[in-house]
Amino acid sequence: MKISRRKFLIGAGAVGALGAGAVVTPMMRREGTLIQTKSRAQHVVGTEGPLPKQSDVVIIGAGIQGIMTAINLRERGLSVTICEKGEVGGEQSGRAYSQIISYKTSPEIFPLHHYGKKLWREMNARVNDDTSYRTQGRVEAIATDKELATVREWIALNSEDPGFDTPLKTRIIHGEELAARLPNAQTNWEIAGFEEDAGSVDPETGTPVLARYAQRIGVKIFTNCAVRGIETEGGKIADVVTERGNIKTSSVVLAGGIWSRLFMGNLGVDLPTLNVYLSQQRVSGVPGAPKGNVHLPNGIHFREQADGTYAVAPRIFTSSIVKDSILLGPKFMHLLGGGELPLEFKIGPDFLSSFQIPTSWNLDEVTPFEKNRIVTATQNNEHLDAVFNRMKREFPQFEASEVVERWGAIVAPTYDELPIISKVPQYPGLVINTATVWGMTESPAAGELTADLVMDRKPVINPTPFDVTRFS
Repeated sequence: MKISRRKFLIGAGAVGALGAGAVVTPMMRREGTLIQTKSRAQHVVGTEGPLPKQSDVVIIGAGIQGIMTAINLRERGLSVTICEKGEVGGEQSGRAYSQIISYKTSPEIFPLHHYGKKLWREMNARVNDDTSYRTQGRVEAIATDKELATVREWIALNSEDPGFDTPLKTRIIHGEELAARLPNAQTNWEIAGFEEDAGSVDPETGTPVLARYAQRIGVKIFTNCAVRGIETEGGKIADVVTERGNIKTSSVVLAGGIWSRLFMGNLGVDLPTLNVYLSQQRVSGVPGAPKGNVHLPNGIHFREQADGTYAVAPRIFTSSIVKDSILLGPKFMHLLGGGELPLEFKIGPDFLSSFQIPTSWNLDEVTPFEKNRIVTATQNNEHLDAVFNRMKREFPQFEASEVVERWGAIVAPTYDELPIISKVPQYPGLVINTATVWGMTESPAAGELTADLVMDRKPVINPTPFDVTRFS
């Protein structure tokens, strides 16, 4: 039977359309859309009165990275002013996973995590307050011989000299010890990695408590005060321009989270970060539930909070296709469908909205930061339902548990999954602290490292892997 070219093309087009539909339709149905929202974090009253005329350092952003950096700088004697477009911890810092871990981290970020854990253990005493931090251990069950070999190799590598006068406290557990950590588990988990000194911080509490400490030691925190840009004189930073006026300074730290790319783009510096959405929920505690932090290969991930509830997450990243996806998407394709934090794409209203956000502006104009005080993504209820159902099947005691709260969040990683903690060669005096995927864990060490860079001190951690010039 002969088939005409026209019929062949029509048939091929139909098959192609069906194939495209099979791919595109799930992307359109996925939940996750940018919205204006309220903060989850405890409210922190901002500094009242006019902006200071001058400050040794101005920090852009009052998330966990900005607050930790401010504490380190102020404890070293500098005057520090934070300008935050919304509320303290209003975006990702109040919505984080907040497991404080170093398990299986890459050599580049292991020091940030190992040292960060040590600093978190000392944090309540340091600030004389309860940040909600608890050392509570973390179990990650191991399902394959290959994974077991990987974990053993990682433990051996990092046990030799983990640094910071702190031994590595991760080991393999099995038998009765593992069973006690996973009471009434329906899967016969035979072996697991146990991170004895892993911890937990409740995101709605940690950043606000630290912000209040920062205020007590003299840091000024101006909320609802967006920074529009910086001005230079003789090639060096001279002023920070905010919606409420200027602050003279020679040192600026950008800790803007998902907004850092947009801010630096207006300065002509490209930060290759891509916003991705994640979802989390808090469920009520029940008698006989596992304690601490748990990660199981069958897609169960949870963290016990200080109040006895459990933060439960599917740990799936969703990238809404936007203008930046066209520019950066190919560099993130290796994250699709696998890895520790698998990535999926979504098509929705964010695409058109992204073309309406200005990417450049004059410093006397209202900026996107003033129009977006607190932004998050809507949560993916399908993913949240699925992980909670898996949790109840694995641990039947959770059948009596109920959902207390659900929320979405946004992080902006780089395609190499490393943070940016770096001076900016084009702008002497400007330091960036952004793009952290494990921001809560890394923040104490990242804040100290950022302070070292601001003050030109010998860095506590080698900053080379985090340098912005690696993208050039």
